[in-house]
Amino acid sequence: MDRTPTTQTRWQRWAGRLARYAWLVLVIAVALALVGGAVYAVTWEPRAADAQVTPDECPNPPCFDLGAMPGLRDLPVIIPVLGYVLAIALGLPSLLAGLWDVLRGRWSMGGRRLLAFVGPVLFFVGTEIVPHLLNPCFWAVALGGIRLPEFYCAYSPEWGADLADRWHPLGHTLVGAVPLAALYRWALRRWRPDVARLR
Repeated sequence: MDRTPTTQTRWQRWAGRLARYAWLVLVIAVALALVGGAVYAVTWEPRAADAQVTPDECPNPPCFDLGAMPGLRDLPVIIPVLGYVLAIALGLPSLLAGLWDVLRGRWSMGGRRLLAFVGPVLFFVGTEIVPHLLNPCFWAVALGGIRLPEFYCAYSPEWGADLADRWHPLGHTLVGAVPLAALYRWALRRWRPDVARLR
């Protein structure tokens, strides 16, 4: 049974086309996150300790520490996140099209159109939250008081146990982005097969 919305105006067709582009952007962003996370893990080096700003160094506040700005080494993290945000932005017309249908009483069609916006939003939020909920470093300490090797885990009195910086981006990709992208693809194939196609 084809679950593609059938009654469409021109702008709703454009919303569907942009939803397809959003899915393509999301797939590319996840692929870049996998490659970037692996490169980041292999080439990772500790950051030099940041010098503390003293009042003499900043006579006229507000002062900005440009040393804390993202650099070239942060691109494997920044580029996929920008892709995720772009996918959400490309889904905004689907949000409007879906709300338009819902307000007209076309609940089923509106819900399917809303999926093209809600899916990337839930994907992005889940990519940030799920890896922390399934963090083996935290659970090893919480459940058994076991400290995993510091090569793999980082321990801090403020943040508790988390993946070491070297593995952090790859952990977010493997535990968050990849499974959530697969789940979103399943939902698209079920309710929006016109969007799930990469052609």
